[in-house]
Amino acid sequence: MKRLGMLSIAIIASLSLFANSAFDHAYWVIKDGKFTNNISFKPYDGENETTKIPDKLVESSKDGVDAVEFRKLTKSYLDPRILFDENNLLNMSTNYILMMEYMIPKEHAGTKLIAGNKPLFIIGLAQTEDSLSIGNGAPACGSVVYIDAKWGKTNEWVSTYKYIFANPSVNTIHGLLFSYAREYLIGDMSVFPYIKNLCFIPTADNVKPFYAENFTFADDDIGHFYGESYNIFGPGKKQNDRITDKIFNGGIKPVVTENDINRKSYLRTFRNFIPDELGDSDGSGYIDCEILQALRIDADSIRDSIVIPGIQLPAGISKIYSEMLVKKFYAYDDVNVVDPLYPSVENKDMPIKYRFNTGEIIDVAKDTMKLLWTKYKGEVDVPAGATSVDLVFSPMACAYLVDEIILSSATFVDVKDVLAENNDFEIISYVDANGNIIVLNGELQAVYNMNGQIANINDKVVVILVKNEEGKMASKIVIR
Repeated sequence: MKRLGMLSIAIIASLSLFANSAFDHAYWVIKDGKFTNNISFKPYDGENETTKIPDKLVESSKDGVDAVEFRKLTKSYLDPRILFDENNLLNMSTNYILMMEYMIPKEHAGTKLIAGNKPLFIIGLAQTEDSLSIGNGAPACGSVVYIDAKWGKTNEWVSTYKYIFANPSVNTIHGLLFSYAREYLIGDMSVFPYIKNLCFIPTADNVKPFYAENFTFADDDIGHFYGESYNIFGPGKKQNDRITDKIFNGGIKPVVTENDINRKSYLRTFRNFIPDELGDSDGSGYIDCEILQALRIDADSIRDSIVIPGIQLPAGISKIYSEMLVKKFYAYDDVNVVDPLYPSVENKDMPIKYRFNTGEIIDVAKDTMKLLWTKYKGEVDVPAGATSVDLVFSPMACAYLVDEIILSSATFVDVKDVLAENNDFEIISYVDANGNIIVLNGELQAVYNMNGQIANINDKVVVILVKNEEGKMASKIVIR
C-alpha cells in the first residue's frame, strides 16, 4: 500500500535524514532536467510502431525550466528502458532511497487517469540487463517503486522520497523501466508530466534498515494475480513446496507456526483491491490497488500465528525502530459492502510482537487496531545478548492485513509528527523581503519541506522547528 498524501514521508533516519550530506554520493539519473552521462536507452527493436508505440523520456523544458518530459503516446505497455553504464551500476547497499522531483500537468487533474486507484509513476529496478526485456514492463521487475502522485498537486514541482524494498541479495541495479499512467485507456494524451530530478541516495548517516518487506512479489505466478488472495501454502502442502525465499523483498520467507494440528492455517498474500469506480480506496490516504499486496493474518477461530523468523540484528544495536501499515481486513462485495460476519476489532490491542533469541517477548508497538490503513511506529530496547528476532503476527477476532514493514536501528521522521509533537508555545515569525524566515521568540532549529526533506530555496511551503529560551520546542507551517 502506498501513501498518496504529501505529508506522508516516514523513512529511516534521524532529523538530519535529508540534509545535504545525503546527496554527497547521490546516483543521478536526471539532474536539473538533463540526463546524466551514466545512462542510455534500450530501444524496442522490431516493434510495429503503427500499433505499439513505445513511451519516451525526452529532454525538454517547462516554463523555461529544463525538465525531462514523459511522452505517453499509446497504451502500449512499452515503458522507457533506461540502461546504466556497466562500469557504474547502482549500488543498492549505499543508495537505497529514490528521490524524484516531478510536475503533473493541471490538465490531468479530474480525469479518469487521476481518479483511478493505481499509482501514476511505476519505476522498476532491473537486476540484470536481460530483465529489461522480460515481462510486462515496470511492475514485473525484481524491485518496484510506486509513486502515487494522483492526489498530489498539479502544475507545481513536487519532491518525493521512496524507500526501495529490495531483496538483500540484490547488490546492483542495471537499469530502470519507467512508466506513467500505465493503465491509461484513451491513448490520446497530448500534455505530459515532467521530471526535473531523479536520483538514488542514502540517509544522511547511511543507516539502512536491517529488514524491510512490502509483500509485493516479483514472480510470474504471484506478482500479477487477479484473485482476491493467493495461498502461498496451505493444508496438505509443505512450506517449502511452493516458493523460495528469494522472491521476498526482505529476504526471509514467513512461516506458519506448527501449533495448528488441523493444518488449517495458510500463508497468503491478499490484494485488497478497491475498483476505481468506488473512489478513494478506504479513505485513509493509502491506495488499495490490484498490483499491490499485503500479508493477511486470518481470524483466530481457525488460524495460527504467522512468523517472520530469524531476522538478524546488526552488531551493537540497542534499539529497534519500526514502522508498518496495518488494517482490519474487510470483505468487499460488488457494491463495497463490508461483510457483517467479521466482528469489530477496533481499538483492540494488536497482537504483533518481537520474540528475541534470548527468550524475551515484547510488543512491537503498544497500539490498538484501527479500521483503515494506519502507519504504526514502535521503539523497543534490544535485550542484552540478543542477535536475532522473530516478528510474530498473532490472530485477532478478525483477519487483518500488514504491509510495508521497516525495521531499523535509526529513528523515523514524519513531518506530521514534527507538527504534532512540538507545540509547547506559539511561534512568532515572519518572512523578510529576501525570503528568509525570521523568528522573534526563539531559535530556528530546522526547516523542512512537506516531504520531510531539509528545505531548499525552491520550497515555498515549509515546516519550521523552533526552540525558545526555556528549551521548549514548537513547530508551524510557513508560506514564503
